[in-house]
Amino acid sequence: MRTLFLLLLTSFAISRVQAQLLDSIALFAQERPRPVLRLDMKGSFVSNQNVRMMGVKLGLEHARRFQYGAGYSFLFSPVERDRFVHGLGTRPTRLRMGYVHAYVDYAFYQRGPWEVRIPVQVGVGSGSVVYDDQAGRRQKLFRSGFIIYEPCMTVQYRFWKYFGLGAGWGYRLVMRTGHSLDERLTAPIYTLGLRIFFEDVYRDLDKQLE
Repeated sequence: MRTLFLLLLTSFAISRVQAQLLDSIALFAQERPRPVLRLDMKGSFVSNQNVRMMGVKLGLEHARRFQYGAGYSFLFSPVERDRFVHGLGTRPTRLRMGYVHAYVDYAFYQRGPWEVRIPVQVGVGSGSVVYDDQAGRRQKLFRSGFIIYEPCMTVQYRFWKYFGLGAGWGYRLVMRTGHSLDERLTAPIYTLGLRIFFEDVYRDLDKQLE
């Protein structure tokens, strides 16, 4: 029930800002874009196990409001289980997954130190369940491709020029295109932590060095 509520809440927020977003893109496009490089860490779940997803994003940003670009994300936390392997019996296995994605990120609310954004990304990738055979060689037990859709909402409070506190929630929908990986990948996602505004740090350092 909680998962369904989070999905409905995120979908409702996205629909509310769609009209505003379309009207604003033309105005933002008149602003000169600047490159953005972001490290991305999210919490999520794989078959009810709490995991971390790590990624990097490279894109462009207009007027500090609208971003778009591409990135790569992968499963950072170990997901290990004992599984039966034909001819070898029960062996320890580990899940591996990664995907490339396109993303858009829109700040529909900015007032004072507060900012609320809607990041959405769509990606394609692959996953596998691997094990070591008797000779110590890495083998694949299962392998599958998949398509991922991740809508989210994030809230940020900027308490100093270079630092802010942020939290976010959303949902990861995974559609397989091959064999089952024997793991549940569709799950809620969340973020919580400290944000450092490196672009402002670099800009101020550059001014001091001039």
